Amino acid sequence: MKIINILRFGFSFIVLFMLVSIAVLAQDKVEKEERIREKEVPKIAQEWLYDSFEKIKRPKWYKEFSDSGYSFEAKFQYDDHFHSVEFDSLGNILDVEIEIDWSELKEEVRSSIGNYFGEKFKEHKLIKIQIQYSGEEEDLKEFFDEDENEGILTQYEIEFSGIDLSGDSRIWEGTFDSQGNFLAQRIVRVLEMANVIF
Repeated sequence: MKIINILRFGFSFIVLFMLVSIAVLAQDKVEKEERIREKEVPKIAQEWLYDSFEKIKRPKWYKEFSDSGYSFEAKFQYDDHFHSVEFDSLGNILDVEIEIDWSELKEEVRSSIGNYFGEKFKEHKLIKIQIQYSGEEEDLKEFFDEDENEGILTQYEIEFSGIDLSGDSRIWEGTFDSQGNFLAQRIVRVLEMANVIF
């Protein structure tokens, strides 16, 4: 009887482990944005944005909804690049993403990311590349205002369409570290009227 109970427990544990693993691997990116007026954005977010990007002109503000809640996002062009600055629901800075071209990546980063695509996908086409900066509020402010990079975490987010080795064809988002090493990947599910192009 004890052996049967041990086997049942072991089987249950294996099934639970597999289900958790599948859930982690299959995390999807599902987001919806709606345009809002600046006065709807917490003052702390507005102040951080204008202090960090002093020459900014007319950012567009959005409220972004996801399965984990909502956040605020400012989108604008600055120094010939599209920027997206995300704040939590209270107005605290989360990260800054800047859209860049493939050619702007360092050669070793391109090589590392290219190797990942070659190993995991039959075909792929890049849709959008963003360099993402995150860190403490003051560190990020100094990074953009005074070009100080202490305490800054740099990653790359790449959105792409692709056919993986199993033949699955989707739009994906891959996250890579500052050296181009793969960190995570998720399926992008675009909700109707979801992402507003700015």
